[in-house]
Amino acid sequence: MMALKNRFKPAFTIVELLVVIVVIGILAAITIVSYTGISQKATITAIKSDLTNNTNRLNMYYVDHGAYPTSIDPTTKCPLDSSSVADTSYCLKVSPGNTIDNYSSTGPNYQLFTLDVKNTASSVTYRITKDTAPTIVSGPPTVVIGTQTWMQSNLDVGTRIDGATAQTNNATLEKWCYNDDTANCTTYGGLYSWNEMMQYTTTAGAQGICPTGFHIPTDAEFQTMEVFLGMTSGQANSTGFRGSDQGTKLKTGGTSGFNFLVGGANPGGYYDIGTYGYIWTSSQYDASDSWSRDVRVSGETGVERQGNYIDNSFGFSARCIMN
Repeated sequence: MMALKNRFKPAFTIVELLVVIVVIGILAAITIVSYTGISQKATITAIKSDLTNNTNRLNMYYVDHGAYPTSIDPTTKCPLDSSSVADTSYCLKVSPGNTIDNYSSTGPNYQLFTLDVKNTASSVTYRITKDTAPTIVSGPPTVVIGTQTWMQSNLDVGTRIDGATAQTNNATLEKWCYNDDTANCTTYGGLYSWNEMMQYTTTAGAQGICPTGFHIPTDAEFQTMEVFLGMTSGQANSTGFRGSDQGTKLKTGGTSGFNFLVGGANPGGYYDIGTYGYIWTSSQYDASDSWSRDVRVSGETGVERQGNYIDNSFGFSARCIMN
C-alpha cells in the first residue's frame, strides 16, 4: 500500500513549482545586476589602467630622451620629438573601447605632460599628468552634493516616439518629448516610463539608461542628498512636500547646483511643463508604482516624495548619480 501511495504522489505541487520559479527569477535578476555593476567598474578600471601604463611608457621615454615627447602620432600612437621623429619603443596602447583623446607636453624642455583617455561607449574622459593621479575631466556635467556626485541635467537619450505610444521592451531605447517636440527634450531631457528607464530590471540602483559609471538613484540616495541640504531624517522619510527650502536649493539657479528642471510629465497626456519637474528613483513603492521626486516652480519650497499612485507607465525625467 505504501509503495502505491509513493508511486502516484506528485513530485511537486503547483505552489511548490511557483515558489521554485520565483526563486530562480530572483537569482537571475541578482546575477544580471551584479554583472552590470562589475562591467561598469571594469570599464573605469580599464581607463585608469591605460593611463597608468601609458604614464610608465612616457616616463621611460623621458629617461631615454631627457624630455617628454612633444606630440603623439595620431595613427600609430607613437611618441614624436620636436623634429617629428617617432620612437616605436614607447607607443601608447589602450584597452578595447578606449581611445587616446588628448596628449600635450609643456614646460621648459618638455618637462610636463597631460594625457587623456576616453571611453567611447560612455563619453567619459579621464586625465593624468606628470604629477597627478587619474581624474575625470569630461562627460556629463556633474555637481558634488555632500558625498554624492550627481548629473546636472536630465537624460536625453533614445529615439523619440509619440506621447500616445507606449514605451516597450524592444531593441530600441525610446523617449517621449513634451508635446512631441524634440526641442523640449533638448531643453528638459526626455520623459521615460519607469520600466524603460530601468531597462526592464526591478533592482534599485541599476544602471538603467545611465552611462557607464553612473546609475539611477535610489529613494535612499535622494534622501541622503535632502538631509545634506537641511531636511531632518524624519522629514526625508515622509511623503508629500517635505522640508523647508530644499526644493528652492535644488531648482535651476539654486545653491545646490542640482538644476532640477521643470519639464513636466506624461502620465497619459502631457502636463505641467514650466510648472512642475518630476524625476524617477530606481526604488519601487510596490509592483506597479515607484518612488519619485518633484518640485514646483512657485508656491512650494520643499521637495515632494511620492510613491503611491505614481504608476510605472508615467513619463517622468531621469537623472543619474555616479557609482
